[in-house]
This record gives sequence, structure tokens and C-alpha cells, in this order.
Amino acid sequence: MGETVSSKPDSHGPVKDAAQGVRARTAVQRMVDVVLGTHPSLRSRVMLGLLPVVLYVVWIVTHLFSVHMGYMSADVAKFAIGHHIIGILVFYPLVRSGYSARFQDSGLIQAQIMWAASVAIFIYSVNAPLRVAIMQLLCMIHLFGLFTLRPRQLLFTGGSTILMLLVMLAVMLHLKPANFIVDQEIFKILFACFIIGLLTWMSILHSLARGNLSKKKKELAQAVAQVNELVTRDALTGLYNRKHMQELLERERIRQAHTGQPFCVALIDLDHFKHVNDSYGHQVGDEVLCSFAKTAELTLRETDTIARWGGEEFLVLMPETTLEPYAQVAIDRMRNMVRELAPSATVPTLRFSFSAGLAAHIDGHTADQSIARADHALYAAKHAGRNCTMLATAANNPDSACAA
Repeated sequence: MGETVSSKPDSHGPVKDAAQGVRARTAVQRMVDVVLGTHPSLRSRVMLGLLPVVLYVVWIVTHLFSVHMGYMSADVAKFAIGHHIIGILVFYPLVRSGYSARFQDSGLIQAQIMWAASVAIFIYSVNAPLRVAIMQLLCMIHLFGLFTLRPRQLLFTGGSTILMLLVMLAVMLHLKPANFIVDQEIFKILFACFIIGLLTWMSILHSLARGNLSKKKKELAQAVAQVNELVTRDALTGLYNRKHMQELLERERIRQAHTGQPFCVALIDLDHFKHVNDSYGHQVGDEVLCSFAKTAELTLRETDTIARWGGEEFLVLMPETTLEPYAQVAIDRMRNMVRELAPSATVPTLRFSFSAGLAAHIDGHTADQSIARADHALYAAKHAGRNCTMLATAANNPDSACAA
């Protein structure tokens, strides 16, 4: 009785193929990262710098073919190939390493244009069959600067290339080689100078337009930032306003729900502020508000945020903080700083204090509920004699922390 061979397909085959595909893609990605780098701005410079490398490789092959066909001597080909190899070994490593980022022309575009144009013009003088292609090449070389170089750089590269062409023409007229037909070459070179000059002028106009567009974008960004400041900041104190603080509180509430990190809010009211306005005028009252705002910002941590909640009331948001010890200590430190302030030069004897209600946010509560608990604690602080801090408990039963 013969044995039967199972024809059941290997269920692991597709999985293995997928895994191999992922590994292959990962290997390709690593190779691309090695060649181009990982930073976006570096990648854009390196990708632009790789185009000349490809061009140099093509021209090396072209020179070898020219020697094989007898269009160019071996010595001249060695010189040109050496020139191309230097371009490959110098410019790409400088750009890929990030060293060129310290220069204004971070992609070394101007230097590469001049390097490539100089050897192209030299080859034009010694390789008659390639002269048409070289004229096309010169135009293409200058397109590299269209989107990167500034007007002065474009003017220098275009003018230098035209000058090199004219010098080459003068030398060829003097040497009068056999393969140099004077009338035709004068026409071709002068026409090439005209085309390169036209390309340079168009590139300059494009660069100026690009510069104006960039300037307008910066101005627009500044205008948007100023509008954002007006929308989110209090005009008098420079602190965040109530609307923006509500957004920050909601953001912190959502973060706390995901991470479990506690946060506290403190509602602060300047004591007897109406008496300051009635006795000394609103100008002095504004000085008191601004003096308190500046001192509070200097006293709190960088991660804490204070906003003008309305009138003489201020709200402090303290992320990753518990009521005791930090929140209470921070408010007490602020109280000690405020106690030493002389907010008005016109009333040098004026001093002021504040009352505060502190509440720790409870998971599951809204931001408004936490503020209401802080407000309840603030109300208790005022009834306890002001110039003190009350801590709100979960049951809205404030604990006293009044100053002597």
C-alpha cells in the first residue's frame, strides 16, 4: 500500500513572505537614511546634492566612450574624470555630514555650479562632437541655483560662466585648432552667453519674488501671533485671559483623566481692591494689578500658569501638583513676595494682600466644578479675615491656612 503525500499548504508561508517583505523594506529604508539622512531639511539638501553626483557619473561614462571613439585624448579624459571625482568626493560628504549647514549656501549650490561649469567649458574646447550637449549642460547646471541662490549669488555664477565662455573663445581664436570653425563657434558661444544671461535674469527675478513671498509669510505669521496675543492675553496685565485659561484647564483635565497626574487650581482675590480704587484712583489700582501679575509670574514655576480671571481676581493652574505641600507652599511664597511690594510710586506707602482658595481637581469632575470648589474656599478665606489661604476638600469643607 503506497504512502500519500499531504498537499496541505503551509499556513506559515504568507506570514513568512510578509515578514521577509517587511525586513526588505526596513533594510531599504535604512539604506535610504544612510544616504540621505533622517532630518527633513538635511534630506532636501542631500537630494539636491545627489543630482550633480549622478551627472558626474554620466559624464565619466561619456568621457570613457569619447576616448574609445577617438573624440578625446586619454590625458584630457583623465583630467576631466579626476575633476568629476573630486566633485563627488568633496561636495556630497560636506552636505551629507551637515558641515555645510553653517554656511549661508547650505547646499554648496554656488560652488558646485562653478565647479561643474568650469570643466564643462574646458571640455567644450577639446571635444567637438560633444559641444552641443555641453551647451545644453551649461544651461541645466544654472537651473540648480533657481530655487536656492540669492540674487547676488545668481549674478555672480551667471556672470562668471559667461566670462569663462568668452575667455575660452578668445583662447580658441588665438590657438585656431583644426576642429574649431571660427564663424560657427563665435555664433554658438555668443548665443550661449545670451541664453545663460537670460536664465540668470529669470532666476534673479524668481529669487526676488521668492524673497518677497517669504517676507510676506513672516509678516503674516507675526500678525497672526499678535492677533493671537490679543485674543489670549489680558491687555492690562499681559497675563492670559479667562477664555484662554478655560481652554488650558480643559486640556489639563483631559490629560489628568488619561495619565492620572494631579493638578490644582487657586482662585486669588486682591484684598480691599475697591478701597484702593476709591481712595487713590484707577491708575493706582492698575499699578497694583500689574505689580501683582509680574510678581506672581516670577514666583510660580515655569509649568504653572496664571490668568486674570476678572477684575481683581486671578486663577492659577498648577499641573502635576497636590494641595500639600507644593500648592499651599507656592501660594504662601507668593503672599510673602506681595507683602513686600510697593506697587505705586505715587503712593509709596501703599501695600496690599490677597486671599486665596485652593482646590485639587477630582477625577471625573469638570473644570468648572474644581473652580467652584476653589471659589468656595476663597469665600471662606475672606470670611476668615482675608490675607489667608483656604484649602477646599472634596466635600467643600475648607481647611484654614490663614496668615497671622
